[in-house]
Amino acid sequence: MNTKKFSLSIWIMRVFLIAMSVVSIFPLIFAIMTSFKNNKEFYANIWALPEKIGIENYVKAITEGKIGEYVINSVIISAITLTMVLVIAIMASYALSRMRIPGAEIILVLLILIQILPTESIVIPEYIIVSRLGLLRTKYWAMIIPYVGWMLPGTIIILANFFKTIPVELVEAARIDGASEWMTMIKIIVPLMKSCILTCLVFNFCFVWGELMWAQIATLVKEEGVPLTIGLLNFKGLYSTDWGATAAAICIITLPLYVLFLFTQKYFIEGLTAGSVKG
Repeated sequence: MNTKKFSLSIWIMRVFLIAMSVVSIFPLIFAIMTSFKNNKEFYANIWALPEKIGIENYVKAITEGKIGEYVINSVIISAITLTMVLVIAIMASYALSRMRIPGAEIILVLLILIQILPTESIVIPEYIIVSRLGLLRTKYWAMIIPYVGWMLPGTIIILANFFKTIPVELVEAARIDGASEWMTMIKIIVPLMKSCILTCLVFNFCFVWGELMWAQIATLVKEEGVPLTIGLLNFKGLYSTDWGATAAAICIITLPLYVLFLFTQKYFIEGLTAGSVKG
């Protein structure tokens, strides 16, 4: 009887997971199908397969919709932001977890409190600070600096917790051998954190790549450095009835996220479970 109940629960879980997978993947499949249609096909039957496979809508999205320019802007913003977050977070988390800094636990608690604040509550102070610093008319820094500030607390917390799972003996042995704190961190600790670092990179990249609210605010007074999310809104305004081209633009934006996760899923899963069990 218990075996039957266990088997039934497994099948229920499988059905649930399959249903959730379909719900998650279907919007992408629908966007891909639509990206190969013209308006006549789309309005005739939005659920039908495209009559032919062509790249006309993608060419239109890149040339007329300037999606290529927006992609370059988003890549630059993401690369600089993620590099700054990773470098600062690794050094800060190592110091807070392994260098016996007074009040380190209090600092981590404060970071957690900052992390749980809703983003909307700090938008106005953030805008005032960025405006006073004269960053609003710069091409990228009005988005990069706030993004770094928003992602640092969570990244530091994750990395600091992972640092604590690494045996203290490794650090002490390196110190006895005469290695500096910097060399200990770079040569010994960081190589052990590959999965955790990649997990943070995936989370942070997804945030930067798809963030909309602050990107709208930061680009109100300029036309340069517009990221993909804002570019898509502008594109939709220009081609509000051209659903094929709009869907092509959506595919260009979302496919990098799926490709990134496809190639990093092994390390992503390892990073999520790395600190769950000590020893």
